[in-house]
Amino acid sequence: MTGAEQAGEQQDHYQVLGVARNASREDIEKAYFDLAKRLHPDIAGGGPEATARFMLINEAYQVLGSITSRREYDLTLSPIQGIESTAVREERGAPSAGAAGTAAAGREEPRAGAAQRLDDKVRRTIRQADRLCEQGNFWQASDMMQRLIPQYPRQPALRRALARAAAGKLRHREAADHLRIACEVEYFNSDNHVLLGEAYMKGKQWQKAREALNDALSWNEDNERAKRDLLEVKKHLGEEEPFLKRLVRKLTQPMGGPKKDEKPGARGRK
Repeated sequence: MTGAEQAGEQQDHYQVLGVARNASREDIEKAYFDLAKRLHPDIAGGGPEATARFMLINEAYQVLGSITSRREYDLTLSPIQGIESTAVREERGAPSAGAAGTAAAGREEPRAGAAQRLDDKVRRTIRQADRLCEQGNFWQASDMMQRLIPQYPRQPALRRALARAAAGKLRHREAADHLRIACEVEYFNSDNHVLLGEAYMKGKQWQKAREALNDALSWNEDNERAKRDLLEVKKHLGEEEPFLKRLVRKLTQPMGGPKKDEKPGARGRK
């Protein structure tokens, strides 16, 4: 049983993810995504306990997945004999496993597949942008959030907010581009795939919409929004009824059929 599965108040973030204090960023990311795939409430079963457990895993990753926040967190922990924390190693000038390859200590370089922390700066900007979108100021909202992209290129909440603004500008391809990144980062979040599917629907890209919605249902087979959207997509693709039923209906239909104003049996009588 992992640390996350035995999560309690006495556990620190490293124990929640089941990794050592000197674990590398790669180890932390792997542990998080492995736990997320197995313990997401949509997969492991809903309920308050499953939700609380998954929130604990997310909180641990949000702290340990960032070099800056991990260093600050390490300073609050009691030292373990024989194991130096990331913060202690950096303070004495030794490269830490988690910070190896980073251009400068304290500067986070996001990697593919890694979710970036949703800090207060991003939250405030998203709230302001949402208010602007409600007022119809989609371009201003988008410009405000675009300034954060260089610093937070893989922040899923920011990408979803940018997709909302892009949809308001009727730029559905741009919205889909933002949502694809959200899906890459939080691939286990079925709602990300639903939003991507709906962006494709608005852009009339029905095949891509079907793929995205099927991905959503693969993570949460009870997602009613995905089911409803998928029915709409199938109608546009001509898949609203089984193939055999459509084939039989086509074969039994008279060739050409009677003309609109012609009574049955009228042909041949002159």
